[in-house]
Amino acid sequence: MAASDDYTDTMNLKIAELMKEVQLDYSSTTTKTVNDAISSIKKRINKIPEDIQVKADLAPKFIKDIGADKVEFKFKRPTSINIGGSYSIQCIVKPDVNVDLYIRLPKECFHEKDFLNHRYHGKRYLYLCIIKKYLESSSIAQKVEWAFFQNEARKPILVVYPAVKSTGIPGFSVRLIPTAESLFNVQKLNIERNNLHVLSQGDSEATPVYNNSILEDMFIEHGAEFVSKAFNGWKALGEALVLLKVWARQRSSLHTYDSLNGYLISILVAYLASESGKFRINEAMTTIQIFRITLDFMATSKLWGTGIFFKPQGGDDMSKEERKRYVQYFPAVICDLSAHFNLAYRMTKSGLIELQEEAALALKMY
Repeated sequence: MAASDDYTDTMNLKIAELMKEVQLDYSSTTTKTVNDAISSIKKRINKIPEDIQVKADLAPKFIKDIGADKVEFKFKRPTSINIGGSYSIQCIVKPDVNVDLYIRLPKECFHEKDFLNHRYHGKRYLYLCIIKKYLESSSIAQKVEWAFFQNEARKPILVVYPAVKSTGIPGFSVRLIPTAESLFNVQKLNIERNNLHVLSQGDSEATPVYNNSILEDMFIEHGAEFVSKAFNGWKALGEALVLLKVWARQRSSLHTYDSLNGYLISILVAYLASESGKFRINEAMTTIQIFRITLDFMATSKLWGTGIFFKPQGGDDMSKEERKRYVQYFPAVICDLSAHFNLAYRMTKSGLIELQEEAALALKMY
């Protein structure tokens, strides 16, 4: 018993030391720095003139590369601009201090069928081009750079380095991530539909990855809200997520396009702490227990073979036939609360196998 207590005390001490090293200090100074930067960015975006005529010649190479057509629109300001991501649940892992800002795209800039043939992706990029131009012409940003959302080349985002004093948070940046809530009819984006007509013969071949790329933007704010509620006021859950992020980052093979990312890890942890995940994680558990339970689930769960499905909000569970269709199209399935798309649509079979092997190896060490 004494040996067990000593081990627990040692682990708790190690966790506490690691948290001091990798967690962002959410002090009043830090919060003010972030809030001031966010406020400045919001104000600048909301001063962009409306009805600017936006055409493909603003970014001809990108539009040509993705093969988009009919991408012209008149600029309208975002429907909303809200903080999301790791900062909102106080689970940022240094040294990357990125604050996510969700830029909800206005319906007025899109047509009903813009989910076809990369039109959405084209307009999404052009919309960001306008924002980038106006941010760069102001004094609020040291620089504004392009990056890819989850390393997906057709989904660029903007990374803004604010011109504010960032004492204590070196490398501080704000990621502007477009969202598309209620932009399209989700039934038009189900996994069995073809929405790349120009690339198919007879328009018969399904485009599940393409469809999920758009659905991800439509439901990312819903997912963020679910994660936020799960982690709110639950210290051990947040610390376990930080540990899992550190672990995944140390295994560079996992932190890739076709495997894990911080958002997917937070979704898995929130799932295991929910009714959908049969409350495998509960509030009586310690940080290290939650960490190990999540690793064990990653390494051994049979649900990787049949799909991980949340209980849909305000609806019935998905039928067996529907679940089978998801598993047929994707090597790994984590179907979100909306029951409309697969959060793990980028994960490959080899990426999943590597995740299981690395998680099993980590269990032997902790």
